[in-house]
Amino acid sequence: MPNPLESKHIAPLYRAITELDKIVPKGCASFSYENGVQISSELFDKPLDSRGLELCTMVGERAELEQAHTLLDSHTLESKHCVLSALALLAYKLKGWRKGPFTLASPSCSLHIDSEWQSYMKWDLLAPFVRANGAKIADVGCNNGFYMLAMSAKALQEAGESAPYSSKGACARIYGFDPSALFYCQFAFINHFVNLPIAYELLGVQDLPSFTKKEKFDVIFCLGVLYHRSDVFACLRSLAQSLDKGGVAFIDTLIFDINDVASALDSSVSGLPLVLSVRQSYAKMSNVYLLPSLSALEGWCERCGFESVEVLAIMPTTTEEQRKTRWIDSLSLENFLDPNDSSKTIEGYPAPKRAYIKARRK
Repeated sequence: MPNPLESKHIAPLYRAITELDKIVPKGCASFSYENGVQISSELFDKPLDSRGLELCTMVGERAELEQAHTLLDSHTLESKHCVLSALALLAYKLKGWRKGPFTLASPSCSLHIDSEWQSYMKWDLLAPFVRANGAKIADVGCNNGFYMLAMSAKALQEAGESAPYSSKGACARIYGFDPSALFYCQFAFINHFVNLPIAYELLGVQDLPSFTKKEKFDVIFCLGVLYHRSDVFACLRSLAQSLDKGGVAFIDTLIFDINDVASALDSSVSGLPLVLSVRQSYAKMSNVYLLPSLSALEGWCERCGFESVEVLAIMPTTTEEQRKTRWIDSLSLENFLDPNDSSKTIEGYPAPKRAYIKARRK
């Protein structure tokens, strides 16, 4: 099977990330979490030397370095062609940034990676229900690792540490699973600076049971994955089988809220565990298959090895949470809704609404 990190587009980016030590050492920064992940180091202010310029040529032209400098919020003129300029170029070449935001900061300038999703909104909703300190945690569909850094910050906070944090204080075992080589590279880029002991596996949810034959997880996060799986039962069983008895899964998924179409349904039908079967696409996503009602979702979980399913929240997805920025090349939520009726998708389905649940393994 070909190594996805050796593909034509990814290989030069991954090579540049593995050689970041040429300009800043691994673990050179501290980090904190507040409405995003902030990473700070005085070394980002270092002038860019010949080794730094060589690293830049792996991924772009000299003119692109000049353009990348415009991404910085500079407080002093001396910040031009500093290490952070090179990091801005590499970060921009790693588009699109779906999850975040991330901020890399030095005393004189900063780089704000304004991701498509304001992921802190989801994490801040879930965090009060999470106990991370000392836990073995999996993030399935982890993308670029934003939530794993947020989990690390929470574990350190629970252990009595004060922000900003360093990798030396890590107190949770965290594993990320995602088959995307681009997302892996984004994670490797960010984690170079903080060097947290997080394992990132280029695997999917279907690989979890074999990965956990010897030791299972205490907590699994599966955020925004279920509706992308054509076999939802196999997905949920993989999660349940990979948890210790009594372990918990935090799941967020698009749902079919029957209240959105209640006027068109007979009252005797509206209470049933209904499922919306997507014909071709949902909000221009062709890889969305089934949107369950809340009752159906609870039934799925119980059938696949969970019990005591707790609904934490039901929230619509808004253009405050998901929107187009300069850090993605594709369209975003505002392009996926009916231009004349934002309560519907472009296909005429109810607009995105998500359920956040906490399910305990039997």
